[in-house]
Amino acid sequence: MVFPWKTRGIVLTAPLTHELDDVIKFIDEYLAPRGFNMLVMQVRYRYQFKRHPEVWGYDPLSLDDVKRLVAVCRKNNIKLVPKMNLIGHQSGFPNEPTDGILHGHNDTVGDIRDGLLRAYPDFDEQQGEKEINYARSICLSSKAAKIVVLELIDELMDAFEADTIHIGCDEAFNVGICPKCRQKPKGELIGAWINDINDHVKKRNGKVLMWGDRLLSAIETGYDRWESCDSDSHSALDILSRDIVICDWHYNKYDSYKSVDIFAHAGFKIMISPWRDKESLEAFVSYAKSHDKGHINGILMTTWCGSGDLAKRLLYGAGGKWCHTEQIASTINDIFGAE
Repeated sequence: MVFPWKTRGIVLTAPLTHELDDVIKFIDEYLAPRGFNMLVMQVRYRYQFKRHPEVWGYDPLSLDDVKRLVAVCRKNNIKLVPKMNLIGHQSGFPNEPTDGILHGHNDTVGDIRDGLLRAYPDFDEQQGEKEINYARSICLSSKAAKIVVLELIDELMDAFEADTIHIGCDEAFNVGICPKCRQKPKGELIGAWINDINDHVKKRNGKVLMWGDRLLSAIETGYDRWESCDSDSHSALDILSRDIVICDWHYNKYDSYKSVDIFAHAGFKIMISPWRDKESLEAFVSYAKSHDKGHINGILMTTWCGSGDLAKRLLYGAGGKWCHTEQIASTINDIFGAE
C-alpha cells in the first residue's frame, strides 16, 4: 500500500527480556526493510528506573537492554520513541500467557495496579475502591504525582536518547472522581495536566505525542465510547498546546473519519493509527489521504500483542500466543511490503 506521508511508524510493547534478541532481529530484518522509520515502544514502568526503582514494572529492561534497542534503531534510521501511559491504564489484567501488558476486562478478579500506583497509592484517582472494571487513572490534581511523572519522563527519554515521548492518555474513563478533581471540568483537568507535561518536555527540546480519543465527542463524531468520549473531557482540545502531535486511532470501519477533519480544523498535526483489521485500515487510510490538509505526519500502526510474540510470528512463522496476533501479523504483511 502506498502512503503519501514521510513517517511510517509502529507501536511495539517493550520486549520481555528473554525475547530481546528476537525483537532486535525483528527491527533489523523485518521492520527496516519495509520502510518503518519510527518505533514507538510502550514501556510504561517496565524499565529499571534509577531515581524511582519503586515503580519498576514486570520484567523491567535494563539500561544496557535499552541501549541495544537504541543501537539497532540508529543503525536503520528508525526514530525510537518511548511511551508511557500518563493518565489512564494504570491498572489492568495481564494477558495469558503473561506478556507484561496490563489491559482488558475481568469481572471476577480485582485489577492489578501498575508500577506508579503500586508504589504510590495516594496517586490513585480511585483511592479506596478495591475493584475497577477497566483501568485506574492518576489523580490529575496531585502535585506530587506530577513531580514523580516528570522525573520518570526525564530518565526514560535520557535512557532512550529520545527527543520525543508518547504519553498515552487514551481510554481515561476514570477522571474527575476524587473530591478535589470533582471541582473542575474534566476537559480543564486533562488539558492542564497534558500542557504541563508538554511544557516540561519542550524545555528539554522534546516533542509530545498522545492518543486522541479523549479529545473527541461521541455525539459529534459518532465513534464508540472507546474511540471518543461521552463526557466533557473533549473540551481539553480547546486548551491543548498546538505543538502536541495527536495520534488519531480508530479500529472500526466508518463511512467517514470525522476526527481527521476536527483535528485539522483545530490546528493539530496528527498521525493516523489503525490496528489489526485490514478492511478498516484501508478505509481509514483512504479517508485520511483525501482529507489531508497538510496536517497528517504519517501512519502509526498499533499492535498490542507482545512484541516478542509478533516478532517470532513474522520472522519464523511461529504460532501467535495471543488471539489477535495472527490477524495483526497478516495485516502488517499485506499492507507493509518490503521496499
